[in-house]
Amino acid sequence: MSLDSAATFPAAIWDGDSGNRDSNNNNRVAPDYRDWKRLVNEIAATQRSNQGYDPDTALNSVGTIGTAAGLSLVERGNAAMHKTVISLTNVAMTMTDGSTPGTDAMWGTVPLYTFPVGHIIIVGAHLVFPLGLIIATVAGGGGLADDADLEFGVGTTARANQTNFALAAAEDNIVTEQVGVDLTSAASDAIESSQLAASLFFDGTTACVANLNFITTDDADAGTAADELDLTGTLTMLWTMQGDD
Repeated sequence: MSLDSAATFPAAIWDGDSGNRDSNNNNRVAPDYRDWKRLVNEIAATQRSNQGYDPDTALNSVGTIGTAAGLSLVERGNAAMHKTVISLTNVAMTMTDGSTPGTDAMWGTVPLYTFPVGHIIIVGAHLVFPLGLIIATVAGGGGLADDADLEFGVGTTARANQTNFALAAAEDNIVTEQVGVDLTSAASDAIESSQLAASLFFDGTTACVANLNFITTDDADAGTAADELDLTGTLTMLWTMQGDD
């Protein structure tokens, strides 16, 4: 008779054994607390698997949400294919003017999600900012222009000061750079960006981070002071873990 009340899904399919019965002996006695305990554990294990958790292999478990206020996380899928949905609700992003404003874009970045360490393949991603998505809150005189043009994307490298007005490859390799988003229309228009044209692979030597990156399109969009963007939207990523080194 099986006396193991630990959940086994998905490594094995439960055959009905519990500390009270052996399914091979055609038990006809009424269930007791040991049957209910095993049943609850199996249901809980199934639910965890449907949220991306694998109780048998920690490598296949989900990642962690960023620490910025206003971020929330829902995991879907299973231990093989994850669907990670990150919601932003009035997330504050500090925008910093470039060191040389004439050549360096004003920029901001927020870490959204850290994947577990291992061989990660991202097979799809979608970012949408609904109505009222982007609001500029002036943190000092001479910040973002009222009609500033912005570019944004999601990538595995966080934006820093650079002598350009474009996101580099690793700054928008998860969600492709969206160009020409202006603060005037951002208050009334939904803005969406999606990709991937091909699967994105990471070798797993370090934890992969999904960073939301914003920059200004040219020097006229910003003065010399810091500013703040308040962001509301949703990022959805489909990904899988192949294993570890």
